[in-house]
Amino acid sequence: MQHNRRRRVITGVSLSAALAVAASACGGQDGGTGGSGDSAGSDGRVQVVASTNVWASVVSAVGGQYVEVTSLIDDPSADPHSYQAGAADAAEVASAELLVWNGGGYDDFFPQLAENSEAPTVVAVEQVEGSNEGGEGDAGRAEDHSGEHSEEHAEEHQQEQSGEHADEHSEQHGDEAGHSHDHAHDHDHAHDHGNEHVWYDLHVVSSVADRVAGELGELLPQQRSTFEDNAAEFAGRIDELTHEVENLAERHTGAKIAATEPIAHYLLAEAGLQDLTPREFASAIENETDVPVAAQQKMLELAGGGVDAVVRNSQTATPATEKVVEEARNSATPVVDLTETLPEGQTDYIAWMSGQIDALTKALDE
Repeated sequence: MQHNRRRRVITGVSLSAALAVAASACGGQDGGTGGSGDSAGSDGRVQVVASTNVWASVVSAVGGQYVEVTSLIDDPSADPHSYQAGAADAAEVASAELLVWNGGGYDDFFPQLAENSEAPTVVAVEQVEGSNEGGEGDAGRAEDHSGEHSEEHAEEHQQEQSGEHADEHSEQHGDEAGHSHDHAHDHDHAHDHGNEHVWYDLHVVSSVADRVAGELGELLPQQRSTFEDNAAEFAGRIDELTHEVENLAERHTGAKIAATEPIAHYLLAEAGLQDLTPREFASAIENETDVPVAAQQKMLELAGGGVDAVVRNSQTATPATEKVVEEARNSATPVVDLTETLPEGQTDYIAWMSGQIDALTKALDE
């Protein structure tokens, strides 16, 4: 896989050493972070650190000119699953006034860094529909948001994976990688698989924006209404994306696809598409292990005419995935390139996601 590290990472610096540097840097600051009231930096802007440029773009849309946002991963070739944080990353997190990360095991380096910060946090996977996580006060602090799902959601997920719900869940929703869907999913079931790529779930993204607006309003009360208005405007643009997905579903519900990686699972499910990707193939690609011969052969058969389109994560190419793409192109099966983070030169989440929805729609129209 193409896992080039961002240049700010310091080779040979362990996470514990980085955290020590962060603790030292944090201890040298005047005052604290994470409290209510005007705690913005000296230039009047709230200092925010996000794990990836996807969540940084959401923060920027809500905070506008009143925030300065740093994303630790903004290199399209970097992989958050295996990213190695450096001392500079730790120092940035320690000095931040608000922290935003994905959670769910996607960017595990980030909650470790956040342990040395008292800044309020927004964790995307906790913003699932019906979750009560992320409340005010200490409930929003790093120690309470280590990237895990809410207790209520975890309990529900456990019930679905065992006992009386297991067979029903398996039959209706496929395996945990999000495959073999025989019908469209409604949003109530969108998170049954524990897929951590929640920025492809438009409902979650809108909820994250609302949470960010609330936290920024606590940190910069005189601009609270601005943040709320920005979040409302952002939600309106998310609604427009939702309509795009609904239009896609109306035209192509039931269409079959195969994906080199399940990053767009929620988007594909919301559009009513059937993901026929073999579980063993997806697991091997995500875990960076060898793809079983049978799974590779099945994917080649699908790409060769067994699906209406192949969806590729263009940021993580492997010999196994490139064979699938080559077979698809040789067989005139459309290939749709989606990305895991914002591509170079792109800073607008809405424009990025709209472009990907449009690309998927055009491919299925062929």
